[in-house]
Amino acid sequence: MEGIADLEVANLQYEAAVESTSERRQGPALHIEDVARGYHDLYRRTGWVDELNLAIERWEEAFDLTPNDDPQRAGRFQSLGIGYLDRYHEQSVEADLELAIDHLEEAVNGTPMDNPKRASRLRSLGLGYFDRYESTGSETDRELVIQLYEEALNHSPSPPLDRLERIDDLLSLHIHSEHWQLAYQAASTAMSIFALITPLALENSDKQHVLAKFYGLGTFAAAIALDAKASPYEAIRLLEIGRGVIINDLYGMRSDLSDLQQKHPKVAEEYISLRDQLDTPARRVDLTNPAALTSQASQRHDAAQKLDQKIQIIRSLPDFDRFLMAPSEDGFKVAGAEGPIVIINVTKHRCDALIIDKHELKSIPLLDLSNSDIESRTEAMVNPELVDTQLLEWLWDTIAKPVLDALGFSKKPDGRPPRVWWIPTGPLARFPIHAAGYHSSGSDTVLDRVISSYSSSVRALMQGRKKRATLSMKQGTAKAVLVGMEKTPGQMDLPFVPLEMSRLDGLCNSMQLQVCKPQPCREDVLAALNDCDIFHFAGHGETDSTDPSRSSLILRGGPLEVADIFETNFQSRRPFLAYLSACGTGRVRNEELIDEAIHLIAAYQIAGFRHVVGTLWGVNDKTCVEAAATTYKWVQEQNMTDESVSEGLHHAMIKLRAFMPTYSEKSEKRGTV
Repeated sequence: MEGIADLEVANLQYEAAVESTSERRQGPALHIEDVARGYHDLYRRTGWVDELNLAIERWEEAFDLTPNDDPQRAGRFQSLGIGYLDRYHEQSVEADLELAIDHLEEAVNGTPMDNPKRASRLRSLGLGYFDRYESTGSETDRELVIQLYEEALNHSPSPPLDRLERIDDLLSLHIHSEHWQLAYQAASTAMSIFALITPLALENSDKQHVLAKFYGLGTFAAAIALDAKASPYEAIRLLEIGRGVIINDLYGMRSDLSDLQQKHPKVAEEYISLRDQLDTPARRVDLTNPAALTSQASQRHDAAQKLDQKIQIIRSLPDFDRFLMAPSEDGFKVAGAEGPIVIINVTKHRCDALIIDKHELKSIPLLDLSNSDIESRTEAMVNPELVDTQLLEWLWDTIAKPVLDALGFSKKPDGRPPRVWWIPTGPLARFPIHAAGYHSSGSDTVLDRVISSYSSSVRALMQGRKKRATLSMKQGTAKAVLVGMEKTPGQMDLPFVPLEMSRLDGLCNSMQLQVCKPQPCREDVLAALNDCDIFHFAGHGETDSTDPSRSSLILRGGPLEVADIFETNFQSRRPFLAYLSACGTGRVRNEELIDEAIHLIAAYQIAGFRHVVGTLWGVNDKTCVEAAATTYKWVQEQNMTDESVSEGLHHAMIKLRAFMPTYSEKSEKRGTV
């Protein structure tokens, strides 16, 4: 309530300032408008209608003091119209709705075509007509809503956020009328604007705040593309733009520049200099010093502008036209050369599998899968004890079987299983597609047919494969960092961690790796990561429910957060493996940011690790020992090839499945999800 009290005090101070003028009618309209805005902010925070009424009264007063030729007049029409619209939402008085529409029409009419406020005012007027359409069912009002939202979307002088603000409503209106081509055109325009809402100068925390407003837009756009009979490539392209924005920005900032450096060394040097200014963590400044904050923001803004200009120069060079852009159709096919990539696109409208392999891109409608079914089963992903055979069988029937049959993986292979990369979207990202199937008998399971891996996006997968090669096994040079936390303050003891550490110590020594066991505190672990080839953590993990960048491995004296790992960069040497033997290291609890895939697994991938093993939910302390030992044993036998990690984990899952009655007993879990 402290913030609300501050608003109330500020409003009283503004009121006093206005009352102190010698003649109120001659008082400054700007001050009165500030009072109105303060009351309106208080209403938005509290829902107090009395504050809304006071805001409307003050806006009316400020408007009466505004000359007809005042450039502020259109803005005050908009403010007053929004006030009336809010009161209509509270009290359903038709007169308020009509007043809102009248004032918002005046706001639009008084705004020049090239004014950057125009999209905002078009959007506000569209909302007024939308409310009247819902009340009366008037098709005329409905058409006006579409017209206004379309004009706002296409108004290039306006800020990107204002242009996109009502995009979901616009797309839904087109879909309701089955105007698929119009919906697709609007979705394509929206996605072309989407990248502009998170400029490089913006801090990651600010990007999260902005992206949360447009949760699901990428998946929605992809579904609309399929409805409009666009190609699977176009659906995937739109989806890639709208998901994993922060992750892809970070990958882009650390992309392999060897070709550019070889062909255009001076341009590459200039690009790297600008890039590094933004890829370096912002220095800490005094939050109470506005000048310092403004200076830092200005420096980032200037660097971002110069970097954008440099990127355009690079794209004008031969063979670099797609620099830092989504891949072409042929580029996607190259990504599928090592095995099919399967994107499960989930929306309230439709669900599809988008498949990329080395020969083609195709889509498969998942007719038995619905967003509502996924949401109804989400509780099982919150509480792993609720994961049962029925859930795994449902995943098989609705997703895995149709996809594997389409890929030709309709039976258990005789030799090495083929590899499949899964990219689930929306709430499906919490579900264990790799474990789907009827495990009681036969081979109707994903485990029995393919080796599964996950990725947050196709671009993330492609970036992670760059500079990949078998780790040099020069005796005594490669290093494994092992961190075990049997006892963690404030958490349950994990009695099997010492056994896990002991078994891995022996395996790493037999692999001729130098074993390093730093103190389990943040600073020591970060220092050890700088020159390790394998990092293994066994202990508690914690998933932050609101800010995924604060999810962490819990260490002595403080957590090692996702944000900490984002600030590291091992891309130049590409360490082999990060194995995170803790709860929920691949989980995002904030629903609005789930498609951003900001979690511990992604953080270590971005840092530069070629392979990362983690978990989707709570894991059994005893089970972790067998999973890790089996995986590392296989990696050792295969001489640490890139394929050995996924193969080893696959063998571990099959082995553990055979003993699941032993490991399903209630025991300690490694963290909080």
